[in-house]
Amino acid sequence: MCRLFNYYQNTSNNTTEKAQKKAQTNKIITYRNRESYMSLTKIRNLITAFIALLFYNFFYAQNNEVLIDLREVDSLNKLYYGKHSKDAYIAHHKNLRESLKMQYSKGIVSAYKSLMWYHGVNKNSNLDSVLYYADLFESKVATFNIKSDSLLIKSIQLPQYYLNKGQLLSHAFGLPEQGLESYFKVYPLIPEGDIKLSIAYNISIAETYYQKFQYDKALKVLTPLLKDTIGIGSFTKMRLLTNISANYAHKNMPKKSYPLHRELLDLAIKNNDIPQIWWTKNRLTNDYFRLGNPQQAIDSALVVRKYCLENNNHQLIFNNTVYLSTFYHAIGNIKKAIEFRKEALTYSSGLETKKDVYDRLALYYTENKEYTNAIDIYEKKNSLVDSIRSNEKRAVTNYIESNVNLLKEKQKTQQMQFNVELLEEKNKKQRLYLFSISTALASIILLLGSILIYRKYRKNEKVIEILKTNEKKLLEEKITLRENQLEASAIAVSQRLETLNTIKEELDYIKQPKIPKLEEAKSKINELIRSASDMSIITKRIESEYPTMTTKLIERYPNLSDTQIRYCLLTKLNLSIKETASILNVTPDTVKVARSRLKKKLEIPSDMSFKLFLDQLAKE
Repeated sequence: MCRLFNYYQNTSNNTTEKAQKKAQTNKIITYRNRESYMSLTKIRNLITAFIALLFYNFFYAQNNEVLIDLREVDSLNKLYYGKHSKDAYIAHHKNLRESLKMQYSKGIVSAYKSLMWYHGVNKNSNLDSVLYYADLFESKVATFNIKSDSLLIKSIQLPQYYLNKGQLLSHAFGLPEQGLESYFKVYPLIPEGDIKLSIAYNISIAETYYQKFQYDKALKVLTPLLKDTIGIGSFTKMRLLTNISANYAHKNMPKKSYPLHRELLDLAIKNNDIPQIWWTKNRLTNDYFRLGNPQQAIDSALVVRKYCLENNNHQLIFNNTVYLSTFYHAIGNIKKAIEFRKEALTYSSGLETKKDVYDRLALYYTENKEYTNAIDIYEKKNSLVDSIRSNEKRAVTNYIESNVNLLKEKQKTQQMQFNVELLEEKNKKQRLYLFSISTALASIILLLGSILIYRKYRKNEKVIEILKTNEKKLLEEKITLRENQLEASAIAVSQRLETLNTIKEELDYIKQPKIPKLEEAKSKINELIRSASDMSIITKRIESEYPTMTTKLIERYPNLSDTQIRYCLLTKLNLSIKETASILNVTPDTVKVARSRLKKKLEIPSDMSFKLFLDQLAKE
């Protein structure tokens, strides 16, 4: 009996060791599976970072070149605006370059405007450059939206631009008609109530008419402006008076020009404007002469001449010398008239003024009967006139050619821009194509990696499933083994009780007088039977295997007695009626009746065995 128990115990220990090894193997595989999952996560993170980098390079890569601040652009433009020095030229080009890089519209158009003015007023003025930058300016402004870009349009001073362009075309390049076209674009842009800009516009128009000898038109534009000069500054008022008086002077209307010159002189003295003072005094000498006071005119002109010679004022001395020549001719001093007229030739800078000097000088020579000199002067005059006409034709031709060249340049620029846009579109498609390929490759790598890791993961899952199945089988075998051990123990107890009862019955057949030793043996046998029939030992063994079996029976069926619980436990061990009767020291019929009552009390269906019911209860 002891050997049988030891065999079962050893088998149980070996089974337990195998289960522990299997459980440890299961942990290792689970750990490896977790490592595989972590590897998959790392691969996914790396691929995600790679794709994010591709997106960054494709959509957000920028030129790292450092650009100057917008405020520096505005500051340079303000500092060099209207200047035509070499430093100004460099500053304007720097502003244009940096503004183009930053797509700063205000800086771009300001640079175009400044460069147009520079190429028109410097000593090497160039009509092509003026028209080129003017066209760039106007093309850029044409892209602005009147509503959304109203502040930008206001900040670039568009009316001032057209005034500057008109001045350059009219005065610098002798193209008054083209200058007028530019001036006329100013009128719609003049804000309501801006008197200063309105006067500047009208003065510019009048100056062009004056240049074309259309004095009546000039006066028609200017004279209404004298009605309200309260809100304008002294500079604008002086400019207005200067232009009106000049037109009256050329129309030989001294009564109109004289009071204007006197008012102009008072303003110049008030402002301490020395050049304007002497310029006005020189104009007043002509008024004296036209009003019939030639000697007063000569005396005043000589005072002005002295100032001009002392201060080396060549521009003013030319007009002064011409006036003196005219004044001396009027009083009959032909020699003085010729002398001052010849001197005027040395101070003359323009072809038109030189032509007028030749006209008068030839006339004076003729009056003085110096015909040879008169013919010589006429020949010079004719040559000069031919030169003037040639220059006029050249100016118009240059203007037309400049416009044609400008149109060609615009066409070339548009073609280049189209080519650039086409190239950018191709580059964009190539970048998109490369990006698509890179994304596809990254996706394929991610997919393949995921598949490999998933297959490895599934393989490990299958191994884990097999191990779990094996572990479950081992546990079931272990439970079966322990149940067999308990059953074997119970059967052994039953057999021992049966043997003891047999011995007791045989001893009871002995009818001899009482023998002390025999009675003592009977007493020990009864003692053994009672100890063997003690259910506490078997109950403890069963409860160690099924720790919750007794608790479940008591909780679910609280009316069960201790004896009925014993019947349940012995039935769970799969003992026969006879074996149960032997252990409980009752008859087999008693066991049958007790089991039948228990089935009814436990409400076990008739088609279910008592043992099956108890097995299901143990698994719950």
